[in-house]
Amino acid sequence: MAEYILRFNRGGLLRFLSQQETSTAIERMLRRAKIPVAYSQGFHPHPKISYAPAVPTGVASSALYLKLTTTEEDDGIFEKLNMYSIFTLRILDVWKITEDINFQELVEKYYYTLYLPKKAFDPKKFSPDALVEKQGKKKLKIFKAAEVYENFGFSELSDYFMVKYFQPVSKLVSYQKLLKILSNTDEVSEKCVYVYVKDAVFQGKYLKEILNNIGGKENVRS
Repeated sequence: MAEYILRFNRGGLLRFLSQQETSTAIERMLRRAKIPVAYSQGFHPHPKISYAPAVPTGVASSALYLKLTTTEEDDGIFEKLNMYSIFTLRILDVWKITEDINFQELVEKYYYTLYLPKKAFDPKKFSPDALVEKQGKKKLKIFKAAEVYENFGFSELSDYFMVKYFQPVSKLVSYQKLLKILSNTDEVSEKCVYVYVKDAVFQGKYLKEILNNIGGKENVRS
């Protein structure tokens, strides 16, 4: 048995896949690449794969992480998956890990970048005290915008605003809630809006950097 952490990029139209659909696509890629994935025991065996908390549907992401257990060591995982990757769903990094870590606990926040057309949105409308609702399993939770969109900031491009912030995993909400706050009109349009997650963050460090240290750079393939 061996354990690896894999990092994928999901973009293009595939960013509209649900978490289940994304998982199915990745597991199909693993089968096509003939990766020796380990399976659970019992009547309904499942691949031993655990995923990082999912970003909302519609968001492009370079922070699609998973932990994979294989039946044997395989130093060619990156090369094999790279052969079957497509532009909108492709492997970015592979780390072999030799210690038992719960990498899901290392996903504390996600680093977001939004590109918003100037004609439709104004980041100056952002108010740290605005209320943002999140429907939990049992009750409705209400947060201040500053809690959901940490370190909110923006810069101006020629025709777009580039908005950046960190969003805690415990307060993940759809990006449409922020669009509603920043919209110049009551009817929010997503035309020409692009939302991207660069990486996961733990205690101020990108998860990629943490895994480079945990796994050791000699175990990295990218």
